[in-house]
Amino acid sequence: CKGAQIMKGLILKDLYAMGGLYRNTLFALAIVCVCLGLSIGAGGIAAATSVICATMIVTTFTLDEKCRWQGFSATLPVSRRDCVAAKYAVHLIYCLAGTAVGFIFALIINIFAKEKMALPDLSMSAVVGFILGMVFGFVVIPFMFKFGAEKARIIMMVIILLPTAAVFLLDGKAVSFVDRLALISPAILGAVTAAALVLAGVLSLAASIKIYGKKEF
Repeated sequence: CKGAQIMKGLILKDLYAMGGLYRNTLFALAIVCVCLGLSIGAGGIAAATSVICATMIVTTFTLDEKCRWQGFSATLPVSRRDCVAAKYAVHLIYCLAGTAVGFIFALIINIFAKEKMALPDLSMSAVVGFILGMVFGFVVIPFMFKFGAEKARIIMMVIILLPTAAVFLLDGKAVSFVDRLALISPAILGAVTAAALVLAGVLSLAASIKIYGKKEF
């Protein structure tokens, strides 16, 4: 199918463009694991790694701007909808890869930890990291298409800092909220979370397509 080949090409364009940055990211993650692994725990590493890998989608936008990809893509037989959809596909790949790598790192750290986490708890931490990483992309990507990578980096920092600040300010209320969630049936909670994640993805994709469709190069 021609459409599938175009999509594959757009995805591979971003994956290959990152090149040696994958090694640098993996090295940085290894340092984070060594330095913070025992302090934030295996579960924290599993979640954090997923989120860190999710931020790599921002770098793909930076590389696109440096090589003037958006203007060049207008001369190719690819639609703007395909270009946008490819970004979301790449983001999904990064989140899945981050979740897998984070889970492996977490398993290693768990071996040396004094208080070991059960495998289901580690898996849940990795899943939470995946969800946070995906949500991060759903919020950031439309801004990337709207303002460009450099301007949107400020928005990205705000997106990261606001939830972090909220957790510290709420403190006990946040813990209470998590405890209440624990009382909900895992099946119901999983179904609601999955539905909300898909809905957020669809809305984000639609917003990005609308924004990118109106841009002039």
